[in-house]
Amino acid sequence: MEFGTDCSARWDGSASHIFSTVINTLFASQCLLSPLNLYPSDYGPHLKDGDEFDFIVVGAGSAGSIVANRLSENAKWKILLLEAGGYPSPASDIPATFFDRIKTEEDWGYDIEPMETACLGLRNQTCYYPRGKVLGGSSSINGMFYIRGHRWDFDSWAADGNTGWDYDSILTYYKRFEDLHGIEHDTYGKGGDLKMSHYISEPSLRQSMINAYQELGYGDYSIEKPIGYTNTYLTISEGTRFSSAKAFLSKARERKNLYVAVNAQVGKVVVERNSMVTGVEVRLNGRNLKLKVGKEVILSAGSVNSPQILMNSGIGPEDHLREMGIKVTNNLKVGKNLQDHIYFNGLSYSTLEDLLPPKTADDIIDDFYQYLRHRTGPLSQTSVPNTVSFIATDDNSKYPTAEIYYLALYKNDLNGGLQVLQRAFNLPDEAIEVQNKNNKNMDTLMFFPSLIDPKSVGQILLRSSDPYDKPKIFTNYFSDEKGEDLQNFLQAIRFCQNVTYTKALASYKPQAIYLDLPNCRQFEPNSDDYWKCAFQNIATSIYHPVGTCKMGPKSDPDAVVNPRLQVHGMQGIRVIDASIMPKIISCNTNGATVMIGEKGAAMIKEDWDKNREEL
Repeated sequence: MEFGTDCSARWDGSASHIFSTVINTLFASQCLLSPLNLYPSDYGPHLKDGDEFDFIVVGAGSAGSIVANRLSENAKWKILLLEAGGYPSPASDIPATFFDRIKTEEDWGYDIEPMETACLGLRNQTCYYPRGKVLGGSSSINGMFYIRGHRWDFDSWAADGNTGWDYDSILTYYKRFEDLHGIEHDTYGKGGDLKMSHYISEPSLRQSMINAYQELGYGDYSIEKPIGYTNTYLTISEGTRFSSAKAFLSKARERKNLYVAVNAQVGKVVVERNSMVTGVEVRLNGRNLKLKVGKEVILSAGSVNSPQILMNSGIGPEDHLREMGIKVTNNLKVGKNLQDHIYFNGLSYSTLEDLLPPKTADDIIDDFYQYLRHRTGPLSQTSVPNTVSFIATDDNSKYPTAEIYYLALYKNDLNGGLQVLQRAFNLPDEAIEVQNKNNKNMDTLMFFPSLIDPKSVGQILLRSSDPYDKPKIFTNYFSDEKGEDLQNFLQAIRFCQNVTYTKALASYKPQAIYLDLPNCRQFEPNSDDYWKCAFQNIATSIYHPVGTCKMGPKSDPDAVVNPRLQVHGMQGIRVIDASIMPKIISCNTNGATVMIGEKGAAMIKEDWDKNREEL
C-alpha cells in the first residue's frame, strides 16, 4: 500500500499543532518499547583475550539472567554474562505478536532433523524449533504463560535421588522471585523481581469454555489437584512483556561487578588435564577470545546449546565425540534424554454465530493506537487466551497427560492472526487453503491439545567439529514403542470434540473443519486413523525442550549433573537451565526454568561460602 503526499485538506494554526503532536507522540511511544538503557550496557568491545572473572555465565535466558543477578549481589565477585544474541527489539515487547518472533534475529532459527514418525506433512517436512537468541533468551519470545507445575512433577525428581528438588523444597525459590499482581494468592510470592499479571481474556467466550469444562466434570486446577481448568498467570506488566532480562538484569544494571556482553557466542569451555574448567572460548564480533574463570563457568545456554557446548568441549558420549573428531574428556550422556511438549494445530471449527465482539478494520487501527499510546487493549495481552485445561487421557490417572489451549479468530482473518499461525506452524498449502476458505465468512474456533507427558525421547547431536555450527535436533516424536503418545493425543482430540458438543457452546453452532492433508487422504475424516495420521503430519513443537543435561545422583548412569548441578567428574562447571530436568514437567516450562536458576545460584553461594569457611 502506498500513501501519497497530496491531500486536499490543509492543517494550520492550532489544528496543525495538535495533529503534529499526535504523530510525534506515536513515534515516541514506539521508541519507549524495550529501551536499551533498561539493560546493562554492552561490555563486549572492552573484552580482551585472557581477561579473568570469578564466574562466567553462558546464556542470558530465563535461568542465566537470574543467576547473573544473584551472583552479582556479592560485590566481591566479578561476574561476566555472555549472550549470543543482542538486545530485545521493540516488537518483542508487544505481547500479542509473540508468534512473529519465529525465524527472526531473536530466534536461533533451528529446525528439527527429518524423521519417519512426525512432521511429515509440513513444508519441506520441517518442524520449526524456536529458541531465544536475545537478552532474556526464550522468555523474550515465548507466549508468556506462567505455570509452576504440580507437586508430583518435582516430587518425582526427588524420588529418583535428586535430594532437595521435591515440591516443598523448591517452593521457597519460586516465592523468592515471584511478584504476582491483580489477584491475592497465598501460595505465590509478592515483591520479587519477576512481575506476573492476572488477566481474563474474552470474558464471554472464556465463561462459555469454563461452563463446557464443568459440564464434562472438570473443576479448578490446583497444584494439589492438577486435573482441571485454570486462568494462567502471565509474565506481562503494564502491557508489555516482562522477560527474565527485564526482571533480573535491569535490576542489576548499575552493579559495577556485573559485566554483560551481547553477540558473544561461546563455542566451548577450556578444560585442563585434571578435568578442571578454567575458562571459555567465545566468538565476539569477529574476534575469537579465551576468557579465564577463577571459580566456575555456569552453562545456562538452554536445552540445545548447553549440551552442544559440553560436547564441543569433549564432555559427552564418547562414540559420538570420536565420530566428530573431538578428544573425549569425560564420557557422559550429554544430549540424550531430550523431552518436549508436542502440540497439534489441526482441530478447527467454523461458528455460525459470532464468537467475538464485532470488529472492523478501523477498530484494528484503533487497537494499535490504544497500545502505542496507553499500553492497553488487545495488543497488551498474549494472543492465545490464558484459560487452559489439563486433562487425563487415562481415566485412572491422577495426573494430567494433555494441556488444552484454544483460540478464536475473526472471520476473513481481520487482524492477520490466522496467517501468522500458518507461518509459525509451517503448514502446507493444502491445509492453508481449507482454513482460509472456512474463515472467509465465519469466525474460527481452534483447539490446540498439547501432550505434556510424552513417552518419546530424542537427543541433540553435533553436526560437525565446528563449535559454531548448528547442532542436530532429533525429537523423535511419536517414536515410543507402545504408541502411547499417538493414543493419548487421540484421546485429547476426543476431549476437545466433547467440549464442542456441550450445551455451553451450542449457541456458537461449531462445525468441524477437516484439513486436506495429502498423506492422510486414504483415511475417513474423524476416524482414529485419520487423526493419528494428522498428528504425524502436522503436529509440532510447543517449544518446551528439556532434559539434555539430565540431573541425577552419581549412581544414575544417564545423569550429566548432580543435584547441585555440578557436571559429574568435572570441576569448575555447572549447568543451570531447563536441560537439567530429569523429566519434563506437565505444563509450560518457563517458570520452572527461572526457579532452577534461583535455586542453582543459591547453591553456588552456599558452596563458596562453605569453601571460605573451610579455608
